[in-house]
Amino acid sequence: MRDALSDPTGRESRPSAVLFDMDGTLTLPQFDFDAIRREIGLPTEPRTPILEAVERMSPADRARAEAILLRHEAAAAETSRLWDDARHVVESIRGAGVPVGLLTRNSRLSVDTVLALHGLSFDAEYTREDGPVKPAPDPVLDVCRRLSADPARAWVVGDYVFDIQSGNAAGAVTVLMLGDSDRPPWADQAGHVIRRLSELLPLLGIAAAGAAGSPGSDE
Repeated sequence: MRDALSDPTGRESRPSAVLFDMDGTLTLPQFDFDAIRREIGLPTEPRTPILEAVERMSPADRARAEAILLRHEAAAAETSRLWDDARHVVESIRGAGVPVGLLTRNSRLSVDTVLALHGLSFDAEYTREDGPVKPAPDPVLDVCRRLSADPARAWVVGDYVFDIQSGNAAGAVTVLMLGDSDRPPWADQAGHVIRRLSELLPLLGIAAAGAAGSPGSDE
């Protein structure tokens, strides 16, 4: 694991940007991906990634699958709840002068709904409409470019292997946020592993701004 405050390469230690995944990282996990797979007609074993499977479908099947996916995403966005410390952490990072970005395989509509519902904002956002999705490095590199941030000093925070693989491929520092989930076998791919987003601040060397909200709240 890399230490955020003592980089042996001699690079500046201050983060150039902190880029967050959305579902399961900022918001509590609520997607039943196997239910989505079954409704679309995809196998649940092996678990083929949904977006990649949809991409390979015929135009008619793809249109049907995308409609199903959008319906599930809309329902999840409209009923989403933030992790208790999500707003506090994002505001603390921004208050320290470090830009924050959002990287998701979700649709732009879903992102807009979640951000409006919870009063969140980011300095740059990347959705599946913007180009290749995680685990490709493109989301990280594109957002870093827009933020004039050095990818090698950017931090990517997510709850799934695609988040970690995307960040690693871009040369960023990666953080796996477990929440209440068990530690997965691929956790060692991440530079850091945390249980709650508030654990990110001392890793970044950023002081907490104010007090975090109560568990499960949006305040």
